[in-house]
Amino acid sequence: MKFFPLTVLLGLGAAGIGGWYKFIHLKPKTLRQYLEWQGFKLIKDTERNHWLSVLHENKKVAEDLNISNIDEIKWWCEVHLDSENYEDFKVSASLLCIDNPKTVKARIIQLDGNIDGLIKDGEMDEYKVSYIFKKHIAGVTETIGFLPPEQEKGQPIKEDLENAGRALSTWCKKSLDAAPNDTIVANVKLLCFSKGFGDIFGLIKLRGEESLLLTNPNNLGDLNLKYNSIKGLSSWENDPTKSGSSFMSLYAWCDETQKKKFSEEGTFSNIYPKFRFRCLKTTRFESQAVRAA
Repeated sequence: MKFFPLTVLLGLGAAGIGGWYKFIHLKPKTLRQYLEWQGFKLIKDTERNHWLSVLHENKKVAEDLNISNIDEIKWWCEVHLDSENYEDFKVSASLLCIDNPKTVKARIIQLDGNIDGLIKDGEMDEYKVSYIFKKHIAGVTETIGFLPPEQEKGQPIKEDLENAGRALSTWCKKSLDAAPNDTIVANVKLLCFSKGFGDIFGLIKLRGEESLLLTNPNNLGDLNLKYNSIKGLSSWENDPTKSGSSFMSLYAWCDETQKKKFSEEGTFSNIYPKFRFRCLKTTRFESQAVRAA
């Protein structure tokens, strides 16, 4: 017990001592008041995503209370928040009834209502695809702790997707369990969610460019024109992946190459640019500059 000098107590006077005594013995009357005095913000009944987040983050606590859905968790909080005898369940309430996500994963559920698009543990190809389409953004490689390979002039671009995918996977798993802030939440949403496609055709379909494919029966005339424009180029003549010497050899090359996966080394940097030049009908929105065939 802390003692105060007699002069201090005398200086307070009878009224002062009484006020001071009441203050130090002040206690929240209800659980609601207790939580609010702790600085917590109670979840509103209409904030569905917040309830989903709480349920996801505190599954064990909820299960111990026989709670399995958000209606039950809202009912539990409603019943107990105005209770005056709350010592036995104030800890559970501080986890289930307040807006205080402790992890990035929980915060994303608050924002989006789910984490369905999150790349699952072990889906290394998905991590590779996410990396390869985001590696050009300033700060990405540093953020995930990956050092891209040095490039040799005149040689195919090296991607090192095995190590890049592994680095991104490790970073995502660690970041999802980290304390949330706006920056890390934005980075996780940018890097750790599936792109929604895995191969070249999947991307073409996602971009709405299927009608531009030269393998489309409506574009065979354009396929022939494209073949005539590239058949004399050394890059085509020396391409070990082609076969035949007619416009159908280009058809076969495009048809086979569209199956290439972006998780395979070199597809994004070395093959996809060729595919777009060789296998897509040119539109007026595209540059007319000839890329490497």
